[in-house]
Amino acid sequence: MAKYLCPIRNTYDQVLYSLTSGRITVFETRERTAYLLKLLDDVVYGRRMIDHIPSIKTLAKLLADEGTDETSKNSGRMVLSALEKHHDIFISHIEAHYCPTGECTVLSPAPCQLACPANVDAPSYVALVGKGRYREALEVLLEDISLPGVLGRVCVHPCERACRRGEVDEPIAICQIKRVACDKAYEEGFGIPKPSPHRFKEKVAIIGSGPAGLSCGYFLARKGYRSTIFESMPEPGGMLRWAIPAYRLPHQILKTEIDYIKAMGVEIQTNATLGSDITLEYLENQGFQAVFLGIGAHKPMKLGIPGEKKFSGIQYNLDFLRQARLGKVDMGKRVIIIGGGNTAVDCARTAVRLGAEEVHIVYRRTRREMPARVREIQEAEEEGVIIDFLLSPIHFIGDNGKVTGLECILNRLREVDPTGRRRPVPLDGTEHILPADTIIPAIGQEVETKYFETFKDLELTGKRLIIVDPITMETSIPGLFAGGDVVSGPATVVEAVASGKTSAESIHRTLRGIPHSEYELMPVKRRRVSVMEISPEEKSIPARPQVPMIDLEKRQESFKEVSSTLTERSASQEARRCLRCDICIRCGRCIEICSEQMGVDAIHLSYVEENKSSETDFRRPSEICIGCGACAINCPTGAMVMEDELGVRDIRLCGSKMSSHKLIQCRSCGTAFVPQKYLDFIKELAGAHRKTKNPLNLCPVCARSAGAKNLRGKFSFY
Repeated sequence: MAKYLCPIRNTYDQVLYSLTSGRITVFETRERTAYLLKLLDDVVYGRRMIDHIPSIKTLAKLLADEGTDETSKNSGRMVLSALEKHHDIFISHIEAHYCPTGECTVLSPAPCQLACPANVDAPSYVALVGKGRYREALEVLLEDISLPGVLGRVCVHPCERACRRGEVDEPIAICQIKRVACDKAYEEGFGIPKPSPHRFKEKVAIIGSGPAGLSCGYFLARKGYRSTIFESMPEPGGMLRWAIPAYRLPHQILKTEIDYIKAMGVEIQTNATLGSDITLEYLENQGFQAVFLGIGAHKPMKLGIPGEKKFSGIQYNLDFLRQARLGKVDMGKRVIIIGGGNTAVDCARTAVRLGAEEVHIVYRRTRREMPARVREIQEAEEEGVIIDFLLSPIHFIGDNGKVTGLECILNRLREVDPTGRRRPVPLDGTEHILPADTIIPAIGQEVETKYFETFKDLELTGKRLIIVDPITMETSIPGLFAGGDVVSGPATVVEAVASGKTSAESIHRTLRGIPHSEYELMPVKRRRVSVMEISPEEKSIPARPQVPMIDLEKRQESFKEVSSTLTERSASQEARRCLRCDICIRCGRCIEICSEQMGVDAIHLSYVEENKSSETDFRRPSEICIGCGACAINCPTGAMVMEDELGVRDIRLCGSKMSSHKLIQCRSCGTAFVPQKYLDFIKELAGAHRKTKNPLNLCPVCARSAGAKNLRGKFSFY
């Protein structure tokens, strides 16, 4: 008997073995065991709803208590034990249609959903946007993320890197479609929610109103908890408000989504600083039973080169961006930014908008190694930013206490370093000075550890990050949880949002005494949205839309959002390119049936078989397919469908019509029943072995009737 990672599959196999072993002989007991096996089979394949759990429990208890033999009693006990130990996995199979062990392939989420740190059900909201159902799409998003409009603009979209469409031509513009869902739903009047009911008496304190803190508060509110977010700045939002320029994230979008979270019942107190205004003792005295620490990583990293502490005119990345938001920047005409990440690019593009005449980014490697998003780099250069590659800063130059330039040295790249990038090595004799009025080091951030002084016995890593239990998210101090950059180090917005979501679930389980699962249970298939029809020709075209941009001159002169939302038509067309991996699980059964068993070889989808696009052809079946429908009959998920209507047989894969065949009519009853191509195929096969017994093109019913008449002529039954 095979041993599976999935405990439900193991339980099913053991009950099946008990039933087929011949040891259960009493009819009533066998009947109960067989019905229990059917219920378990439903759960294995995610077919039924939550009412299966009590039914399974009742049957298992009957077998355990009243079984007529030891085999049936053991089966009952085994199922009860599995329900108790792996209840979360049963629920995940039934409610989420997801197997957290990854073994039940029919219950595997799409690659885009698995790649998303917040496990957003991308195929569902992409399909809903394609159908123009924007409110429903936003509802799907709000099941898994608290800031969909923000992430529709600033997410680094790892989902697109995992998109299987990218193995054919270009990945689906998932992030842009998310933005369409939010913007259109808000235009349609998607309202502020009513406060979530406080089902539980416990209060939770959240330190920090960045993406992790806001997300934690949001998901706690959805579960029924009262939470209060404490923020040291005068306005909430953390890095979203102070570190991301308005040309990428407009103020109104952030305000709308924070207002939504507040309307759910999350209280936000600003100008409340950890250590001076807030301590753990203060929070305990105020009746908070749990605390989430999400203060982020806001302390700028220093270069450690001569002159760094000597001159004015040196502003660090987050300080510069914060002052720019407040309109308090004095930077002169020539600005140098040191670094190659997204924040460095943001600083450069902000300097352009504030009127700098010459803006340089100094980066010690090449464009290929630059960690900033390619699109951001291109847009910065379009706006006039000069990027000096293979250049390292070695000395700040100044006069009368004011910085006047940056001494740099050229590099060459050598072997790969521990980060996976090639190591820059200075070239002697290439030192030179770049003049500057303001220099902005933007090489990264770290956690401000002075805030940890208020928490005694808080365990930290060697990099001064908080150590948490990876399953419970609890720190070394009972009741104190942490997430976001303060745990992971500087990361992306979507990772911080996901961390807050996970922490909210952990806090809920801890407060309610619910055991924490050993598996990651987050990915949930929120919907099974019907597919959209698209022709093979359209399916074959890499039609990923270009994001509309405002005029370059306007980009350089204002903080107006540089990119526009896709039109409804563009979003709908893009959604149709989706391969619907939430339905088609890439099992390859259709290809195997067509090629190896039927010998037709009409389906060539190499992104399914070999993870490459060299032979993928959505148009091939229309030329070669014989219309047998074996692919559809054997598809385990219904991704491949065969339809006979109005005398035509269509075979579709996730909405794309792979082939269409006119059906011939039965010469006896007139029923349209088979494509001529398929009938010719059968006759050819039969002719190679024996003469066909159905030369008159009779449908199966009439053929059986004719065969029966022939038998009556040979044998006398009456």
